[in-house]
Amino acid sequence: MARGVSTYTMQTKRYQKIVYSVILAISVLWCGGIILAPNWAGSNGITGDISEGIYSFYAKSCHQVSERSHHLFGEKLGVCSRCTSIYFAFLLGVFLYPFIRKLSNIDLPSLLWLFIPVGLMLLDVGLDIADVQKNSFITREITGAIIGIVLPFFIIPGTIRVFYEYFTPPDVIPKK
Repeated sequence: MARGVSTYTMQTKRYQKIVYSVILAISVLWCGGIILAPNWAGSNGITGDISEGIYSFYAKSCHQVSERSHHLFGEKLGVCSRCTSIYFAFLLGVFLYPFIRKLSNIDLPSLLWLFIPVGLMLLDVGLDIADVQKNSFITREITGAIIGIVLPFFIIPGTIRVFYEYFTPPDVIPKK
């Protein structure tokens, strides 16, 4: 049994580091694209084509309305202000995650930590749509940042748990 537990511990530590590293790398690339798009916008040649491709990629998940977007180099970022806040706060949350929680802790936080930020964002959007209170850059950024900073605390342990449960051979998982 001791050998199985040791193999399990080594296997799960490897999953933790791999999952965390992949999520961090994807987050850095995702946020990098948001900034790269306006940097190369309007350029001739391949950089201009790459910029157009980046905007097109992000358009699948964001409206990219110029009036609701931050601008860099005279061009709008790859996504709107709320999405920018979500993605960069998510990246910050991924960076902070190992300092706040151990990668070995695969227990998810209470869903209230997810429902409250989503509720605040829906309230912001709903009040704007109902013409009760127009949202602003500040409200969009705050609600986006709150959601973004919270999401890694669900995604990282959830993904690690998936690797534990589906990719670890059953003979090395310790019995409870």
